[in-house]
Amino acid sequence: MKKIYKAYIILLFIILVIPSVFVLVLPQKDYSESENRYLNQFPKIKADKVLSGKFQEDVSNAFDDQFFIRDQMMELSTSLKKMFGFKDIGGVYIADDNYYITKVTDSDIEQSKFVQNLRYLSYFVQKQNIDTNVYTMLVPSPGTVLKDKLPAFAPFYNSDSMYNTAITLLSEPCFIDIRETLKQQEDSVFFKTDHHWTLKGAYAAYCEYCKKVNSNIKYNSYKSFNPIKMDGGFYGTLYSKSLDPKTKPDDIYAIHTDKTKNAKVISDNEKPHIGIYDEESLVKKDKYAYFFGGNYGKTDIETGSDTKANLLVIKDSFANSFVPFLLEDYSHITMIDLRYYNKPISKVITETKYKHILILYEISNFSQDKNIYKLTK
Repeated sequence: MKKIYKAYIILLFIILVIPSVFVLVLPQKDYSESENRYLNQFPKIKADKVLSGKFQEDVSNAFDDQFFIRDQMMELSTSLKKMFGFKDIGGVYIADDNYYITKVTDSDIEQSKFVQNLRYLSYFVQKQNIDTNVYTMLVPSPGTVLKDKLPAFAPFYNSDSMYNTAITLLSEPCFIDIRETLKQQEDSVFFKTDHHWTLKGAYAAYCEYCKKVNSNIKYNSYKSFNPIKMDGGFYGTLYSKSLDPKTKPDDIYAIHTDKTKNAKVISDNEKPHIGIYDEESLVKKDKYAYFFGGNYGKTDIETGSDTKANLLVIKDSFANSFVPFLLEDYSHITMIDLRYYNKPISKVITETKYKHILILYEISNFSQDKNIYKLTK
């Protein structure tokens, strides 16, 4: 018995102590490619942080992030949890057909914040010129569209009341409800390893947008946009939360037309460049950044189309794969991401006359976004 106990102590020492020594000796890692995020670093000792407990918290977070063979340990943990029947790993549901779906419950949605954001948006709409039409598209969460694929009895927030509230507080004729459209498609409108919609999901939304706007904009067939598979090894953000070694990657597609190739793009203060795609992103972890190179505060697109109509899109990252479908229909498109843009929106609208304004967010993102108030500036 003593020998077994000693063996246990030695094994525990090897598993916990030796890796901890490596953490202190090896250089710290700044970024995790597999998790697509920056890692916590060991903090400098400061008296006020020690007394408040913040220093100890930062050290603990750094140990977690800098732990030796961290990725391998996460893979092992996920494999064991799946073996024992766990369906909720790291805030992600392991759903049917190899889908990973973000776990969002009613307790994660602050309804008062959602209503407040809708009021900010309503105020913004009312301020616009009578010649400018404002449309709102709140994209349903993957768990709403793919509800049948969720694990049995898995809690997921009820979005129906949220949509009813949005339609009530906003102008119904200008609210674009795409829930049924996405549900009627094949189960390929969302990536399996990522929270974004696929190109087919974005196309379905584009069709509904064209039907609603109905102003010299007629949607074209999917094939007419020349969709091309750009990469077959896309592991998205949801995979990064579980690092399941048995996960199969997604294929990522993008449309290719003269407009996507020749449009002039200016993002924030960077130099103008030709073409809307970022080829370098295809060799990186975040391949969804292929669309416009990711998220910027302000992106201006000179499309080359002679429609003399301009579009302003206030958005989250779901718009990045949606906007390419509209390059034929507008001469100029501006995308604003309020997370990174701090100048008055009213100034943007004053400087450029926009025929249409589109508010495009995934609904659970919109409900908790702390930057929607900027619409009132």
